[in-house]
Amino acid sequence: MSTGLLWLDQSLHPRYFNPAAETLLDLDGRTGKSRGIGESLPGNTEFLATLERVQHTGETVTQRELVLTVGTANARHTLTVDCTVSVLAERDASQELLVELVPLDRHMRISHEAGLSQQSGVNRELARSLAHEVKNPLGGIRAAAQLLERKFTQPNLADYTQIIISEVDRLAALVDSLLGPVQPARPSEINLHELMEHVARLMGAAAGGPKILRDYDPSLPELWLDRGQMVQALLNLAKNACEAAGARGRVILRTRAVRQFTLNGVRHRLVACADIEDDGPGIPAATRPKLFMPLTSNKPSGSGLGLSIAQELVTRQGGLIEYHSQPGCTVFSVLLPLQTGHDRTHA
Repeated sequence: MSTGLLWLDQSLHPRYFNPAAETLLDLDGRTGKSRGIGESLPGNTEFLATLERVQHTGETVTQRELVLTVGTANARHTLTVDCTVSVLAERDASQELLVELVPLDRHMRISHEAGLSQQSGVNRELARSLAHEVKNPLGGIRAAAQLLERKFTQPNLADYTQIIISEVDRLAALVDSLLGPVQPARPSEINLHELMEHVARLMGAAAGGPKILRDYDPSLPELWLDRGQMVQALLNLAKNACEAAGARGRVILRTRAVRQFTLNGVRHRLVACADIEDDGPGIPAATRPKLFMPLTSNKPSGSGLGLSIAQELVTRQGGLIEYHSQPGCTVFSVLLPLQTGHDRTHA
């Protein structure tokens, strides 16, 4: 069962919990029954209040998207569940409780992923439409400025047409950046750590940058990726991390294998995860909903194109970029299917 079940006695000590509950709540199979549930899950006042309410009233209570904090003192994390609490036996005066916990994190993550994929598709269509509507008149303006320049007899007047031409070229380059690389992905077997090291060398060459640390999983096999496009995507993320961390900060490059993960609606047994973490101030809350949209940036000199292009490039590899951010720890995770060229051929 994926649903966690808890049988609590009148003093809220577990008499039984199934393996799903043990995994969800990080309960110890040996000592978990000797302590009250409040002691095993400290700080979850809303959950404990619900248990006490059901004991006193005998009613069945369901809480949707209840956030629980679980884990040891050194490794706390949260999970989101639908929680139903009921009296185990209505005729039993002891008021023992049955607690059902349905995990929602995976479903919420899949829904969030679908939203990111949909947003990426909308961004691509917007960029194509923008490119078509803007580049055509820009070409006409540039040609007219060149023809006008030939009519001038005074050399100093040509400076004005050169300004027009240079500004038109700048706008055309901006539109091309919105579209991202026009070449389709050309995948080959690539070592993810070699890509990460290449990006680390590029970032380490910059003077006054943060300290770059590595935390790699050497068991990851080679992936089926377009090297140039992945370098560009990782470099965009690494540049942002280095700018956020500053000269006195640090950036961590991390790789891991994630089990049973859904990407773009497909469940994968294993997924490669490349994290780029910085200890900067975090992403402002107002920026987060539109973070991967073009021209979105919280940096005064930023173009707002780096993250949207990175998401597009990773999507071309069958992957996705996710993130979580708080002050002192922002992590962008590049999730890629662990699929070799041989697997692609026989898929």
